[in-house]
Amino acid sequence: MSKGSTHSGILPPRPILGYAAMLGNTVLIPIMAVAIKFLAEADFTTIQMLGWRSWLVILVLLPFLSFKKFRQELLAADLKAHMVHATFSICSMACFYFALRSLPIVTVTSINFTTPTIAMILTSVLYKDKVSEQGWLALFLGFSGAMIILKPDVSGINFDALVVLIGSFLAACTNLAVRRMPARSSNFAVIFYLTLSGVIFFGLPSIADFRQPIGDQWIWIILLGVVALGVHSLIILAYRFASSMLIGALDYLRIVWALGFGYFIFNETLNLADMVGIIMICASGLLSVNSSRKAVIKPTAM
Repeated sequence: MSKGSTHSGILPPRPILGYAAMLGNTVLIPIMAVAIKFLAEADFTTIQMLGWRSWLVILVLLPFLSFKKFRQELLAADLKAHMVHATFSICSMACFYFALRSLPIVTVTSINFTTPTIAMILTSVLYKDKVSEQGWLALFLGFSGAMIILKPDVSGINFDALVVLIGSFLAACTNLAVRRMPARSSNFAVIFYLTLSGVIFFGLPSIADFRQPIGDQWIWIILLGVVALGVHSLIILAYRFASSMLIGALDYLRIVWALGFGYFIFNETLNLADMVGIIMICASGLLSVNSSRKAVIKPTAM
């Protein structure tokens, strides 16, 4: 993830490019979820999927190091800040990958939209930012919607949904870590160190449990790497050129694609309670984005 530009009602140059980038992202992230589910059906583990993804992306990035400009960007970066950001981000991704093995795409997507609300609360606690009445309403709606989906009762809770919620908390920490990065941090450095962390946390361990794709599994493996790189690049473009508040709102179109892909490809359906919970979480996230214009608070890419 990269730092986004923050704006207060004044659109930066080329906003159309930013909006187009986020609209592309709303399609790419559900496509990545489809690839994850197909690989999960083929019994690929979370470590194996993230391992392949990390190795493929790092192979794409390494040739850029032959250029002095990119080497200088890496050397100038605050390594500690990048590794903190990358650790939160890669662990958040692992939660989403794990949950997609069993949960509908739209359920994982909607719970992920609790990220802005969680980030808003963390920002309030850590940076003493005041939470508006709208923010408290967002917190209530988000918590209530999450509880409806988690379905807590005497027998326990939906474990996989809880994993997604933990992933959303880690994603919120990722967004706050972005705020701590020095202004000199380049987009290439953010993506490179994030990918390098993926290699360390999942690429190396995946060697011990190596799984070679066969047949059309290669398509989904390659798609994971290509889409992952595309998602991070488009997020950078979106938050650089367009209003962060409107970009955050556009991101909720992901729900439409998640519903469509889940229903038509995997025959996924939702009960009434889940639909109510999803609507409440989306409303919560939109309120959080609107009430947190000064902060870079957004759902994360899976």
